[in-house]
Amino acid sequence: MAILKKVENISYRNVFGGYFSVAVTFFLLQIFAYHFSKQEVVSGTVLHFYDITLPLISALLVLYRRKALPILFVYFMSSLYFHPLSTVFTLAAQLSAACISQTLYYLATGKRSVVSFGRSKLTGHRIGWLICFNTLLFILLDRWFSPDTASADSLFTLQTLINLQWLMNSCLTGIPLCYLILRSVHKPQWCRVYLRHLKRLITSGTPIRFQVIWFLLLTGIMFCLIFAREDMLIFTDYSLLWLLPVMLWGTVRIGHALISPLWAIMLMLLSYFINDYILAGSDSHYLHSLVISSTMLFVFSLTIVVMGVLVVRNCNYLQRLRQLFRSEPNTGLLNFQALKMDVRDYSVECLCYIRCTELNTLEKVHGIEFRFEFVNALSAYVSTQMKSAGAVYYTPGHGMIVRFDAMPDIPGFYKLLNAFRFNWKEYKLGLSCGLAYTSDKALIKNLSQAIKLLNTQSYISLMQGRPLLLNPLPPGDNIVSEAVIRHVLQKSIDRQSFVLMAQPILSTMLVVQPVISSEGLTRYHEILIRMKTKDGKLVFPDTILPVAREAGLLPALDITVIEQTFCFMQSQRDTNPHSHFSINLTPDSLNKADFLDNVFTLFEKYAISPERIIFEVVESDIIDNANVIDVLRTLRKAGSKVAIDDFGTGSSSYSRLRMLEADILKIDGSFIRNILEDEFSRCAVRSFCEVAKLKNMDVVAEFVENQEIEKMLIDMGVGWLQGYYIGKPVPIETLVSEKQVAVATDLHSKPKERITTSHPTSRQEYFPLVEQEIS
Repeated sequence: MAILKKVENISYRNVFGGYFSVAVTFFLLQIFAYHFSKQEVVSGTVLHFYDITLPLISALLVLYRRKALPILFVYFMSSLYFHPLSTVFTLAAQLSAACISQTLYYLATGKRSVVSFGRSKLTGHRIGWLICFNTLLFILLDRWFSPDTASADSLFTLQTLINLQWLMNSCLTGIPLCYLILRSVHKPQWCRVYLRHLKRLITSGTPIRFQVIWFLLLTGIMFCLIFAREDMLIFTDYSLLWLLPVMLWGTVRIGHALISPLWAIMLMLLSYFINDYILAGSDSHYLHSLVISSTMLFVFSLTIVVMGVLVVRNCNYLQRLRQLFRSEPNTGLLNFQALKMDVRDYSVECLCYIRCTELNTLEKVHGIEFRFEFVNALSAYVSTQMKSAGAVYYTPGHGMIVRFDAMPDIPGFYKLLNAFRFNWKEYKLGLSCGLAYTSDKALIKNLSQAIKLLNTQSYISLMQGRPLLLNPLPPGDNIVSEAVIRHVLQKSIDRQSFVLMAQPILSTMLVVQPVISSEGLTRYHEILIRMKTKDGKLVFPDTILPVAREAGLLPALDITVIEQTFCFMQSQRDTNPHSHFSINLTPDSLNKADFLDNVFTLFEKYAISPERIIFEVVESDIIDNANVIDVLRTLRKAGSKVAIDDFGTGSSSYSRLRMLEADILKIDGSFIRNILEDEFSRCAVRSFCEVAKLKNMDVVAEFVENQEIEKMLIDMGVGWLQGYYIGKPVPIETLVSEKQVAVATDLHSKPKERITTSHPTSRQEYFPLVEQEIS
């Protein structure tokens, strides 16, 4: 309770202290206005030039509204004692006009009426109610309240016009100036913000040398107007003409926040020293000069104010557009474009990539709003934990990127990151995050490449549970950018220019009819693909397939490989009419509606018998996929064979195998590689062979690298072998016919010789043209 009372006392003292300070400032400004306002009597009429009494009263009412009435009442009562009756009547007219115009202004604008000057949406109301209506009402009330008022005809005189224009000029520029002073006293924090804004206008806008030239030019013009010399034209009201272009330049290039109070101070000086640039003469001549100068200055003021407001509005509009360009629309965070600009403008020491894969799952449960709220909350948390300059960026589809301008404590930052808890409705969640970072300046400059590599590393970081430093690969001849791969891939599809490699698969069981052979053939080839770049670099499938998958080109790739294979088979019709090939298919192709139509069209176009083709599919691609199973069943009915590739690596292989319809079982190389030493691998291969025998399927063992593995597999009853010991992939154009590679001796009578002579251990012995072709 004591604490609450203490807080209330502090708040009361702050409010009362601010109000009292404003009241003191108001009275000091009124004293200044009373002693330094310029007045002259011409032809029996008092001419008032720049006078801030009415602007000061209006500014106080704008700032405090009804709370200003006690200060105004005290001021009016004090004027009864200190000023003559004519001045009291004038003050009464000023107070009445200001209160009425302020009331109408508040009714037109509402609570927005108290905001600072320079707002384009309020400028029309302020000019209408606080300047024009306020001034005209005061002129009428002053003539009505004054006991020595002349006839109504004296209202339409040059003297009245001069007073009206100077008073409108005073309100147009004086109300914002008095508002600025009073609000600065009322809230010093607002004053500090205003001063920082002025500093930013001066330092970040037009170059300082141009501002200095402008200030010197303005000072020179004011010097010519203030110091009287009748022998030179530039020391007369002629120099007033040069004020407008100079002030407009300052309004546009420097800013309205600085030019508005500066112009008000200049008008005070021009009013006080008016006789120094307007030469005295007859009353008629003098009045005409005053009319022209007052009209000129009022038009200047109106132009400067309106131009300043328009410039501020345009600057705000451009700033808003810049913010929209630099921000992600759903979260409001800085986007990739902002990161590109900041990397160019700042000295970036470290770039961190934050990845949270669980966010995708939670988004499906809670909705898209969950993602945006989480990203905003995590961004705010990261911003508070950053101990050095930097910023947080968000790129939808990727993750959050943090820019550090000084090298941070990465382990500490990673711990803080995973300590973050997100409150969503009644849940409190902690999501594991992966963190990848780099401090390589050259890589950071290549931002697209950096984000791509950091994205990959962030997944690894999430799995390993630690932050990972990205070490870019050193430049070398074997590195091909993803953009080049994408380009070569599209060209290879359009021009059917894939490099087709063929790897032999040889039979070991010659006592039975070989697979897919009706004429004693003992081998077929699996088609593998490569791409060749413009500078001769080879790109392999492990690089090609991810790019093709991301680009949605896997179906087109498969059809292109099939057509290139069929085209080669057609070219070998006379020399090798019974060759057989195995072609890999991706699930994207099998799920494509027109895949079967395209394949059967190619069979017919190139006159290829379907019995000569084996289609290989990965085990995991056909599990629980009815459409894929129907496509494979159709291909088998047409005469083609179906091979299950990489068997043993999928889920529930034995239970699924009973439902699969296929002809060949290809055991994954991970079981064959360690079969000599690993008992589990030997038992797995034996069990695969038993299951395949029950399904009447042939077995192919991959990754046969030496003669010991080959012998063990033959002893286990594996019918077909594939691997570098059996034969390395070679360009399909280098293949020769079956008759040319047949052994002269009777293979059925000498099976062991066939194994040793037809399976050379070196690439040069089996295909002497390979090295020449690859190089």
